[in-house]
Amino acid sequence: MKQKRCILVIDDKSQSAVINGIRSKLSKDFDLDFIAIRTGAAEFKKDDSEDLDVVKLKTEIESRIKGKHLDIALSDFDLECPYFTGLDTVHMVHDIRDNVSFFVYSGNWNKVIASVVGQEYQKASIEELVGGVNKLIKAQIIDCIERADYQEILIDYLKKDKGNSVEHRLASLLRANGEMKFESCFPEFKGMTFNEIAEMIDSHSDARSDEWIEAVLAQTIAYLVKVNNG
Repeated sequence: MKQKRCILVIDDKSQSAVINGIRSKLSKDFDLDFIAIRTGAAEFKKDDSEDLDVVKLKTEIESRIKGKHLDIALSDFDLECPYFTGLDTVHMVHDIRDNVSFFVYSGNWNKVIASVVGQEYQKASIEELVGGVNKLIKAQIIDCIERADYQEILIDYLKKDKGNSVEHRLASLLRANGEMKFESCFPEFKGMTFNEIAEMIDSHSDARSDEWIEAVLAQTIAYLVKVNNG
């Protein structure tokens, strides 16, 4: 059975060739759902302007990932916009779904470092450099990679199957029956759809989702014990 993975890719240019290459190389083992957002597209321009409209961009991202479990996201750093970079993209996505891990790629790492540490980063103090690194860590950026390498790095990441946690699998299974309503073992979620519970798990928007997982697992173990005892 193929493993399903959902991947968000944000770039100012089309990434269809790279996406098709990844799909081709992993087609035997994975069913890949790519959500590709091109920030340079006309629909993300401000009215009567060539400038990026970040509100339109955020609305589109929110709409495209709604009801889906994101396994990983990637963003180009240089989006050809003077006031919006890949790091801004990371923060924007985290406003919608705060537990998403990112790869950020670039063909100009001098520009990235200058943005994170400061334009005079060659003269930066240890404290300033550490502060820049901490910005990346807090943004849940797994790695900063060369643009030309991101296809192979993503393939390696998916092959290692790092996204296969209990929470990930449970959210995926819930969404497979998304419109069904929950009725048992956790009264506070009674009447909620499986999609709604999956969204809670993914977004960590309600601490009760952890309690719900524990209740479901406990009920599963109790059922297994009952079956084993005949």
